[in-house]
Amino acid sequence: MSAFYHSCRYFLLPVLFVAGALAAISFYQVNLQQWQQIIDQLPYWLLTAAIIIALQFNRSRLGYLALLLLGYYFYSTELASSAEQQLYWQQILLGGGLVISWFAFIKDRGVLSPHFFIRLIGITVCMAASFFWVWFNTEYQQQLDDYLPANGQINFRVLLPLYLCVSLVWILGLWRANLVHTSIFISLILWGAHFLAPELVALSISMTLLAALYILTVLSDSYFLAYRDELTGLASRRALFNLVLSLGRKYSVAMVDIDHFKKFNDTYGHDVGDQVLKLVASKIAAVRGGGKAFRYGGEEFTIIFSRKDVQSVLEHLEAVREAVEDYDIVLRDEQRKSQSKATRSKDQSRNQFKTVSVTISIGVAEHENGETFEQTMKRSDQALYKAKKKGRNQVCS
Repeated sequence: MSAFYHSCRYFLLPVLFVAGALAAISFYQVNLQQWQQIIDQLPYWLLTAAIIIALQFNRSRLGYLALLLLGYYFYSTELASSAEQQLYWQQILLGGGLVISWFAFIKDRGVLSPHFFIRLIGITVCMAASFFWVWFNTEYQQQLDDYLPANGQINFRVLLPLYLCVSLVWILGLWRANLVHTSIFISLILWGAHFLAPELVALSISMTLLAALYILTVLSDSYFLAYRDELTGLASRRALFNLVLSLGRKYSVAMVDIDHFKKFNDTYGHDVGDQVLKLVASKIAAVRGGGKAFRYGGEEFTIIFSRKDVQSVLEHLEAVREAVEDYDIVLRDEQRKSQSKATRSKDQSRNQFKTVSVTISIGVAEHENGETFEQTMKRSDQALYKAKKKGRNQVCS
């Protein structure tokens, strides 16, 4: 998966989805007024559900954020008067922005662990820093105006840390695109919009959207953990047997195995072995002819061709085999790590890299009437064994 496609899938699409949802809500706002009482109660139910689901699946950052947002929603709608909110709006805006941004740069950890206290300390530090920053700008306003004038209700100088946080979280969201980072970025945007442009979207609507986004993020992440192989990115064996339920009577199954992988692993180490698995997986994932690739386990992979017979898939499997065979893997010279800089500079003209290549063997079988998927797979496994027995690096049926 290219970096651009990855960013589009995990960053741009969720952002566009939330923007589209806000536009639709704004368009139908008049029709939604009759449901206002229910809408005002939705954040309580959905944020609570988001907390439970996030903590159940060890997505502690989203769980903490949902809990903090639930606390703020209760405070702003039930406890605080408009005068109190106006008095502390800058501190709360800045402090909440710092907390949300901080969660983007830490990792998910267990709730019942020492990391829980680190989270509490971090939240406290962020809120204290925001109160200090606002106090400092208020106390030394005249002196600071000489360097960076700030006029109007929205003080650019006071909110400068918030703008910096938005920029950093945005860069992180693009650089390490995943649904959790995107959810945190959207949380930061809606948090700022609530204070700086409250007329754009009601707090109950933004909180409901964030709760729904958190729930979808946790469930989507959990789905990928269950059905995706973490190392190669291919669909896992569980996803394979889930696909079997939707297969018709006509399909072909190909079993793929890396030749002499154990020997390769013992010679070059497990790190290089993992790189080989990723490389082979990327080539298998690019199979044409409607094939769907899965990591079956270890160095074995499976390709399913729905509604295809053996003869129609052989050329596609042969193309995958050639793509793996023709790719040279560059290995870094491990001796360079123990060399001094002076020695390495003298060896610049020497060949400090070496290349190796791997091959794969493939066995394929077509489903026959009255046969189970396991029986078809067993025949493809027998074809794979035949390919290895004939000298490896070939496709057999």
